[in-house]
Amino acid sequence: MMTNIENEIIRLKTLTGNIISVYEKKVILILKLEEKNRRLEKENKDYKQKIKELEEKTEILKTAKTISLSEEDKTSVKEKINKIVQEIDKSIGLLNE
Repeated sequence: MMTNIENEIIRLKTLTGNIISVYEKKVILILKLEEKNRRLEKENKDYKQKIKELEEKTEILKTAKTISLSEEDKTSVKEKINKIVQEIDKSIGLLNE
């Protein structure tokens, strides 16, 4: 017949074994989560870089859209530039007199 002390020792060994098993599972889980965290941080960094690149492209496209003019607009701008050049020429002519 086992004594109370022997029964208590067996119970403590079982509990200790269970605690160690839970601990080992938690360590494995922590390692997996740390790896997942590293992977997600890299992914996040990559996405931030991609966003930055897309924002730069958007700015370029906005600028290009602003610059691109229809043929009518181009003609109008050329006429305005020619008028300004003529006025400058007149002013230079008056200054030379």
